[in-house]
Amino acid sequence: MICALVLASVLHQAPKAFVETPAAPAEEGIHFRAALEVGGQALSSGTGANGMDVFGVAFPRLAVKGGEDFEFELGAPLRLRLLDQEPLQTEQDYGRLRRQDWDELSDFGQILRDLRVGRDDGRFQLRAGGFSSWSLGAGWLVNRYHNRLSPDYHPTGARLTGYLGPTRVELFASDVLALRLFAGEFRLDLGRILSDKDTAFDRFLLSVDVAHDFGRGGGTAPALSAASLGLQAAVVKNEKLQLWLQAAAGARADTLIESVPDFGAAFGVVVRGQPKERVDITGRLEARRQGGRFRFGFFGAGYEFARLSGVGLREQPLAEEVLPGTFSGYGEFAAKVSRGGPEDLELTASASGEYFITTGRVDVDAILQMHLPGDKMVAELRVILTDLTVHPRYSAAVELRYRFLPALYGLVTAGREHFPQAEGDLRHGLMAGLGVGVDFQR
Repeated sequence: MICALVLASVLHQAPKAFVETPAAPAEEGIHFRAALEVGGQALSSGTGANGMDVFGVAFPRLAVKGGEDFEFELGAPLRLRLLDQEPLQTEQDYGRLRRQDWDELSDFGQILRDLRVGRDDGRFQLRAGGFSSWSLGAGWLVNRYHNRLSPDYHPTGARLTGYLGPTRVELFASDVLALRLFAGEFRLDLGRILSDKDTAFDRFLLSVDVAHDFGRGGGTAPALSAASLGLQAAVVKNEKLQLWLQAAAGARADTLIESVPDFGAAFGVVVRGQPKERVDITGRLEARRQGGRFRFGFFGAGYEFARLSGVGLREQPLAEEVLPGTFSGYGEFAAKVSRGGPEDLELTASASGEYFITTGRVDVDAILQMHLPGDKMVAELRVILTDLTVHPRYSAAVELRYRFLPALYGLVTAGREHFPQAEGDLRHGLMAGLGVGVDFQR
């Protein structure tokens, strides 16, 4: 797409269940922002000979923000076919919207780009739209998930979070218009139950996660259910440093009666440091024992493709893959450097990787975002690498925006895409786009 990946806050990726969000200064009044991007895009057809098609793209957007408790953005990229290297059946298809962008109910969800009701540090919050790197709790089941990864599937998801006493409940739907991935976490703050001292609060966390994918949307895939039980304990917790120990056990919830040992266990450590003002760094290391048809981070960055082909392009769906009993090492890193002002330099980076000892499999996911001083240039990069050693699959997207005038900017996009096929496998392709945009706000 000609639009950028919508990146989630990097600092919510590593110690997901216990990062504290500082209170933001209150904003009053209603603010509006309107934008229109136009340009051209070359995109693989994704079928047959897989030639490159050319589209004219118009992307209107309207955003409204009402203080710190409410905001939304509407808009959708409209791709008009200009050139088709695989001739269409009728000439009338030229000049029309790309059919794959609007051929199922879920695709109309892309009109809602973003919705937020409630503050980030409030007791209740609802968010809806695209989720490009979302994790449920500590990420033992749903980890860095991207619900709009497929170029032919554009759902809108929703996330509801609420706090009540020592409990925290989080509910998630990857697609509110179809029977797709639903997940939830119930987290209990043991410190608030066992002690009335503030020093014991938010230090000992017990969580239960469940997730189920009905597989009906964005292509049909086998259903998949999983559950996990996790415990996190803060060994060190102060303004400059946090050190957490965590352990979890997980299992497939839909294959327990079968003979395959579909379960796993994990133990790890998370460190978060703020060595300087406006610098925030988080690291996570974890040892895992898993096998059968269960693995941690089941619903990961590349899940929208893995649900059709676990690795490669024409292999078994993830729900049916049998993993030999193995140990694996998982690592994750997140960093943010910002001087605080909208006109200042800001860098955010997040990466994760897992190595399976028995099979030698390697999975990697990385995000980089750069905002140069003066609001002149913004660059974003997302790379998802699956099974680099045997059946590799690569997904990548990059966008560069440069502002020439206060209300005028140019943008360049490129990426490697994968297109789900009716037979259930995948076909790889490329995307490249060039355009200009105008915006204003009041």
